[in-house]
Amino acid sequence: MKSKEIATIGVIVVLAAGVGAYALRSPLTHDHDGGEHGHHEMEHSHEDAFERGPHGGRLLRDGEFAAEVTIFEKGVPPEFRAYFYDNGDLVPASDVALSIELARLGARSEAFTFRPEREFLRSTEVVDEPHSFDVTIVAEHDAQSHRWQYASHEGRVELGPESIHAAKIEVEIVGPATIRTTLALTGRILPNEDRMAHMIPRFPGVVKEVRKRLGDAVEKGEVIAVVQSNESLQSYEVRSQIAGTVIKKHVTPGEFVAEDEDVYVVADLSTVWVDLNVYRQDFGRLKIGQPVTIDAGEGIEPATSAISYISPFGAPNTQTMLARVELPNPTGEWRPGLFVTAEVIVDEATVPVAVRRPGLQRFRDWDVVFGKHGDVFEILPLELGRRDDHWVEVLSGIEAGQPYVAANSFIVKAELGKAGASHDH
Repeated sequence: MKSKEIATIGVIVVLAAGVGAYALRSPLTHDHDGGEHGHHEMEHSHEDAFERGPHGGRLLRDGEFAAEVTIFEKGVPPEFRAYFYDNGDLVPASDVALSIELARLGARSEAFTFRPEREFLRSTEVVDEPHSFDVTIVAEHDAQSHRWQYASHEGRVELGPESIHAAKIEVEIVGPATIRTTLALTGRILPNEDRMAHMIPRFPGVVKEVRKRLGDAVEKGEVIAVVQSNESLQSYEVRSQIAGTVIKKHVTPGEFVAEDEDVYVVADLSTVWVDLNVYRQDFGRLKIGQPVTIDAGEGIEPATSAISYISPFGAPNTQTMLARVELPNPTGEWRPGLFVTAEVIVDEATVPVAVRRPGLQRFRDWDVVFGKHGDVFEILPLELGRRDDHWVEVLSGIEAGQPYVAANSFIVKAELGKAGASHDH
C-alpha cells in the first residue's frame, strides 16, 4: 500500500473515532455557569475517584443510559439535581421518574422526591449537612429501571477502642443543660456596717486606761477603756456594746476625749460586705437576689452569695454604681480591705439540647461536634445559641440522646485530617 493511501486511511480512522466520542459524550460540550459543581470544587483529594458529567456531578452508567447526580447549593439550600443521557443525548427530565434514598451513619435514612425543572430534575427536599451517606438511586425511563448504589463519605474517621482510650477521648450523651450568662465585676471587702458599734464616752475627760488594741477580739459588755470625768473627777468604764473585733482605735492614755468622740469602733466580722463597682452600661442587668461568686485570689476558696443591695445613686467621678453582697465570714479569712473579683449570674436558662464547649471544633465554615456510632466518628454541623464557660446551646444539628465527643475532640479532628476529608459528590 502506498504511503499516501496509508495517511488517508489514518485520517479517516481518527475522524471516525472523534465522531464516535462526540456522539457518546456530546453533552460534555454544553456550557454551564459552574454553579452545578457544589462541593466538589473543594478539596479534590479524590479528583479521579469517579467519572464526572458535564455539570461536574457524578456520572452513573447503565448501558447506553446514564444519570448525572450533583448537589447544587449556589444561592439556595443544598439540593439534588439530576441530568439524564441516552446514548450520549440529553433526555428530557420529565421523561424520567427518579428516587434517591440516603442511608446516614446511625441507621438514619432519608428519601428524596423530584420535580422537573428545565433540563434537570430537582429534589423537593434539602440535602442536610454533612453530605456523608450511602446512596441508592433508582431511575425509570422508557419502561426500564436503572439502579445504582455508591458511598459518599466526608468528615468521617474510624478509631478503635484502644485508640479512644489512649487518647482519653470522652463521649457523652446529648441532653439538657443550664446555660448561665455572667457579668464580671471587681470590688472590695468592707465591714458589715449593720454589725458595727462606735464607742463614745458618756462624759468628756482624760483617758486613764486603754485595754484593747487594734485587731483585738472583744466580748459584749467588756471594758475597753477607763476615762476620768472632767466634771466629777470620777473614773468610769467604757464598755463594748457588741462582740466583735476592734477595727478602729482613736485613744491613748492621758489623752483628753470629748463626749461626742468615738474612742473605738468594734465590728462583728462574722459577716462582711463586698461592694462591687458596676459600669454604667451594665446597670440594667443587675437585680437583687442574683447569685454571685466572689474570688479573693490564691489562698482563699471562692464563695457564693447573692446581691443584697443596689445603690439608687451613681458615683459622679467614676460613673459607676454600687452593688453589694453580704458574705458569711465564719473563719475570718475574708478580711476587710481586700480587693476581689466577682461573677454575677445575670441570666440562667435550661435548654433541651446542649453540648460541652470542649467538644466543639471548626470544620470548614461550620461549628461541629463529632457524633459517635460504634467505632466511627463523623462531623455534625451545628447551629448554636447561648453559651457559657461550660455549655453551648444547640438549636439544630444534633438531637438529645445522641452520643458525641465531649472532650479531646481535637484528637479526632487531627485523625480526620490524616485520613483526608474529601467532599466530592
